[in-house]
Amino acid sequence: SSMFFDEDGDLAHEFYEETFFTKNGRKKAKLKRISKNLIPQGMVKLDHPRIHVDFPVVLCEV
Repeated sequence: SSMFFDEDGDLAHEFYEETFFTKNGRKKAKLKRISKNLIPQGMVKLDHPRIHVDFPVVLCEV
């Protein structure tokens, strides 16, 4: 899976942190991507088995 757990236990593909700074006397916000302290979700067992997208066989029902 391409999903990660953060320090709080939340699960997502990407995590961002809002940071504030002052530019020309105005307070602005910026999103900073977090890439540290993330734990990969790993393999996920699905209810029904699925074939990978790149599987080189055409399946059809006759």
